[in-house]
Amino acid sequence: MNSRILICAGALALLSSCGGSGDGGASAVLNATLPSGANSVLLTGEPAGSFGEAFLDAEGNGVLLASGGDERPVAAYYDIKRNTLRRVPALDASLQLGVEAGATRPVSTTAITLSGLAGSYSAIDQDNKVSGFTVAGDGAITPAGTGCKVSGTIESKSGITGVLPLFITLSGCGSKDGSYQGYVISAAEYAPATFRIVAENQQSFIDMLAFK
Repeated sequence: MNSRILICAGALALLSSCGGSGDGGASAVLNATLPSGANSVLLTGEPAGSFGEAFLDAEGNGVLLASGGDERPVAAYYDIKRNTLRRVPALDASLQLGVEAGATRPVSTTAITLSGLAGSYSAIDQDNKVSGFTVAGDGAITPAGTGCKVSGTIESKSGITGVLPLFITLSGCGSKDGSYQGYVISAAEYAPATFRIVAENQQSFIDMLAFK
């Protein structure tokens, strides 16, 4: 179990990101082809760190999460459309991103459905702040409890096993307030969390582990 999971589990028992320039910075160029599916990779050229997790469908659409070590917390979020990258937070200088040859390893994702996700959750973000929400059988997310409120929708279909598209809004959560688009990801390495939420709004991103 990695250190992020240990911190999150401890916080539940008691019950962002690096600098950038919003969405106006220079673009990132990927000097490699990322494989489809769920994979961990070693990155070159990423100032936030060399570890990455990529979740891509067969057409090259998805997300790349970059960090300085271990799997979390994430330091940079890459929205990928057919191997064209948009980094959040953006950088003022152009970025040449590469992938170390022979260092790609599969991530063990688990198939998920909306009905299987239905239930009540406590989620911990990258700042170790806790919020509660429920997921209905149709994918609707509604807030539970006081404080930071999480609402939104999980979509039912994806081209990546263990990954479903997500639209989410945070309110009463301080600097994280706003609407985001991203993914719900279910992987064995996130246990005991049921799933992970990663999403961005072009200026910032969220990274949450949800515990049932």
